[in-house]
Amino acid sequence: MKLQVKQALLLATLVLAGCSSKEKLVLPQVNTSIYPSVVWETSIGSGVGHFESNLTPIIVKDTVYAASRAGLVTAFDLETGKRKWQFDLRKPAGSSFWQGIGDVWSGDNARISGGLSFGYDKLYFGTENGDVVALSADGELVWRTEVSGEVLVKPAIGEGLVVVATGAGKIIALHPDTGEQRWQFENEQPSLTLRGISEPVVEAGGIIYGSGSGQVGVLISERGYQAWEEAVGVPSGTTDLSRLADVDAKPLVRGGTVFSTAYNGSLVALELRTGRQLWKRDYSSFRNMAMSGDTIYLVDSVGRIYAIDSRSGTEQWAQFGLNKHNVTGATVYKDYLVIGDSKGNLHWLNRETGDFVARQSMDSSGFYTEAVTNGTYLLVQSRNGELVLLQTP
Repeated sequence: MKLQVKQALLLATLVLAGCSSKEKLVLPQVNTSIYPSVVWETSIGSGVGHFESNLTPIIVKDTVYAASRAGLVTAFDLETGKRKWQFDLRKPAGSSFWQGIGDVWSGDNARISGGLSFGYDKLYFGTENGDVVALSADGELVWRTEVSGEVLVKPAIGEGLVVVATGAGKIIALHPDTGEQRWQFENEQPSLTLRGISEPVVEAGGIIYGSGSGQVGVLISERGYQAWEEAVGVPSGTTDLSRLADVDAKPLVRGGTVFSTAYNGSLVALELRTGRQLWKRDYSSFRNMAMSGDTIYLVDSVGRIYAIDSRSGTEQWAQFGLNKHNVTGATVYKDYLVIGDSKGNLHWLNRETGDFVARQSMDSSGFYTEAVTNGTYLLVQSRNGELVLLQTP
């Protein structure tokens, strides 16, 4: 409860700070040179509303999987947007239709959060109620288990494990076929953190994680033992607010190197095997990064966009046109960088230069998580649960 109160105070502080500014935010000018087209659009329940559930859909072969915070998980045909099946987590197996309707009207809510993952022919997701759920590819419940803490990011899949991170600072590994717990690792959490956690990554026999205390580390996947841990953000200042240093962005792993960034911290490159620091640069962010080739694309804590050489940390370009706008992380799609904002705009940038090449006004409820892509299509989900599939020539 203490943590929740402090989070509320943090939110109030940020809101008051925003209200005190008389600066009017204006969207940057765009020299439109591309015209992305909508392939189809549909809806997935009521979305997430004003909650920070961070739900992201996924594309797996010829199917789009998406979820609503309330408990609906739906599969759509990738080419047509036609619904294949729908699963309602609010309706327990064996319950009646009228019981399910009663649950909805009584306000029961599954609170699905963090997004969906696919592996071992199953769909996995977690909830803020502390559930982890596995569905078959055709929408049947395989297992449902409870863990200690809110599951705020999508599970990581690999090494014969389903790995979830909780808001309480725990990394929990489950068996992908049964949900049985294999091991658990616990990080000490500071008294105040941002509302969010870093999505773990399974790579090369290890679990790469970020913590609320500003650390990034690696666990051995077989037993959950810690191999190493290094600081990305170092808490400083005299108040809890000034000492925020969360690693909330998902680590990037490429060619034996881990790239991680922290709020009020830095962007660092670390050797995956040992944790040795290769380089460090002053970029503060809590948003997921993107990468293509040797370039990292980072949206910092206030919406400035950077392209950074992953080999040296050298800045290739910077774009401040969305500074102080409430934007998502970046997604690399073909020759472009795509970023959403809280007003429902999609901003398209040339990823070689950082210049704006298109802007689309979509759902006014806004975007809160980055777009996803399979290389051919780009998929976005709005706060209201609108799903839109786009394509460029």
